[in-house]
Amino acid sequence: MSYLKLVNNDYPNTHSKAEAIQVLEQYKTQLTAHEYDAILHSLCSHALESIYLNEKDILLSIAQLRDEITLDEIVELAKAL
Repeated sequence: MSYLKLVNNDYPNTHSKAEAIQVLEQYKTQLTAHEYDAILHSLCSHALESIYLNEKDILLSIAQLRDEITLDEIVELAKAL
């Protein structure tokens, strides 16, 4: 499954760390322990600054971990918005 294809959908913003973790939990069975831990760490780090990952952010993280997209390409996507 290509997680990058799912990024094009419209996803609501999350407003708390708990809400972001709830979104991540939807994908837990599809992730390796390493992928899950890496995304959870990123999610928690961002939450310290009151930045909460939404489903699109999580899907981009999965795609990056699976070499579907590079960090530079993610930055370019963000600039295009």
